[in-house]
Amino acid sequence: MPVLSRRGVIAGGAAALAAALAPRRAWGRTQYDVVVIGAGLAGLHAAHLLEQAGLAVRVIEAAQRIGGRLHTLDHLPGRPEAGGIQIGQNYRLLRAIAARLGVALDESPGAGVGAAGSPTALLHINGTSLAPEDWASAPANRLSGAERAVPPFALAGFYGRALPALASPADWQTAPAEADISYDEALRRAGASAEARRLIDANFNGNSLAGMSALSPARAVALRQAGPGPTLIVRGGSQRLPEAMARALRGEVRLGQKVRAIRADEAGAEVITDRGSIAARHVLCTIPFAALREVPIAAELPPELAGMIAALPYTRASFAYIAARRPFWREDGAPETIWSDHPLIGRIFVLGDDPPMLKLWTFGAGADALERMGEARVRAVLVPLIEAIRPAARGQITSIRLFSWQSNPLARGIYHHIGTGQAAELSAAIAWKGTRLHFAGEHLGPVSQGMEGALESAEAAALSILARA
Repeated sequence: MPVLSRRGVIAGGAAALAAALAPRRAWGRTQYDVVVIGAGLAGLHAAHLLEQAGLAVRVIEAAQRIGGRLHTLDHLPGRPEAGGIQIGQNYRLLRAIAARLGVALDESPGAGVGAAGSPTALLHINGTSLAPEDWASAPANRLSGAERAVPPFALAGFYGRALPALASPADWQTAPAEADISYDEALRRAGASAEARRLIDANFNGNSLAGMSALSPARAVALRQAGPGPTLIVRGGSQRLPEAMARALRGEVRLGQKVRAIRADEAGAEVITDRGSIAARHVLCTIPFAALREVPIAAELPPELAGMIAALPYTRASFAYIAARRPFWREDGAPETIWSDHPLIGRIFVLGDDPPMLKLWTFGAGADALERMGEARVRAVLVPLIEAIRPAARGQITSIRLFSWQSNPLARGIYHHIGTGQAAELSAAIAWKGTRLHFAGEHLGPVSQGMEGALESAEAAALSILARA
């Protein structure tokens, strides 16, 4: 019989629990072979594979758009990206899908976010703006010894020896337990000063150095080494790819269907939505675990999977899209990118000159603070800050629009990372194969991360379903 976990009881609410525990439908009256929850890359790719095998598939999506965390902001000038962008050389599955559907991929040095790969930046550290060439002798430089010659944006690379060496991107799953320490502790053991760790913590893709396993950035390094070379972007915006994937399905994707509860046992499965219940032989859930915590699940789950649903960390990220009268970053001779230890500034990249647009990235506590302020307050605070950091910006900023992933109830973060001490548990969750209830998403990619990881997990889930169909 299904077992409703304590996690589900805490998260679900009385109405959802009542629905989850109501008398079960007869599984013999199932409407579909598979119900896929989520119309992001994982859900759409799995649905395609299952349809090709002859199964009756229904894809449901709570949002009113296709794409999940591929999200092109078509309503803003220049159509900037809010989610996945870069397509690496080792994105074999994604490139094949784009080719099959006729979705064009383009080379772009900044991959839609400006000079993301720029080797330099205008620095704003400890309240002082300075050129990178002045950093080594600047009073604002509070680093120690050999660190003083290293610009803040290069410190993580300088301390690359802190990370566990992985022979391949998949080796994070079999790394010894002693390698699964916090990134902060790994840096400390490598000799990084407290100030160096603070500066690395100011701008890295996570919530805190203490909360991230050193195996998480080590995995990212191994992936870059395995697939060096130029990255690509989807022509017209990242969201165009999942939209094309949805159009290619035989069945229509049902939008605006929020999942209230899921239940499954050895006989079948059922999804309870705010539009009614859907019975199926199998359910494939691609909801990010950070959002899935709010959905009661009545099913037998192994402790490792239940633990990851409850505790896998997702990076909190807030972006500010900044429109300008003219590309003032071309006028002062300084690097176009800004790198700051101010929590509200983080990094600012140029999106383009026509129209003149910038994108501010901040993570963790800074992202939380920016989100709490709201757009009106953010404009009042950020404009003078940016003008002080870069005087050429004075009088040039015309609008600021915010976007936050952690406030989105369907995501609760931009992407997962391996929490300190979680590698073995996450590896076990990835390896688990369900009987009627299955899971996929970028958080369950066995090798790759991000978009390619989502597709890898979709293929594994589809094969698991077909083995039991």
